[in-house]
Amino acid sequence: LTTGVRYWLEDAISNGVKVICFAAANPGRDIFLEMLEVELELPSDKLIRETMQAEAERMGLQLSRSRLAELQPLAGRNPMLARKVIRNERLGLNREASLQHTQYVVIMPILIACLMAFGVVRFIGMGTRNKSLYIFGGVALIAGMTFKQVGQVRGARKRLGQ
Repeated sequence: LTTGVRYWLEDAISNGVKVICFAAANPGRDIFLEMLEVELELPSDKLIRETMQAEAERMGLQLSRSRLAELQPLAGRNPMLARKVIRNERLGLNREASLQHTQYVVIMPILIACLMAFGVVRFIGMGTRNKSLYIFGGVALIAGMTFKQVGQVRGARKRLGQ
């Protein structure tokens, strides 16, 4: 939202107007800090299959339950993607389709960071002969690589609907 719209909404709220905003993600600043946030749960797998079945019936497509089960992972838990998957199925585009949703966290950097922590233990063990420079250099190297890997940890790029 532009600054002018946010100021206008702030004035409206201060005058007692009830404002409802719908967004995929809360920006967490300005007027949004004062608003009540209600987060909707993701639709169930059953609801997604029902949505897919209804879209297939609307398009005159006969899909078996097993075919719906095969198509459901392509949509994740997004009803709009479920409808798109059915439209693509009608056109024959789902044969080589890939997943269109992101609901995961990449944990590989965390695993690598844990392995590097074992490297720190190794350097400390080797350094008990007063090789302080060896210990300091090894620990600093491993700590730097660990922080680099931990800094790459990200969740899903976007929330569903963005």
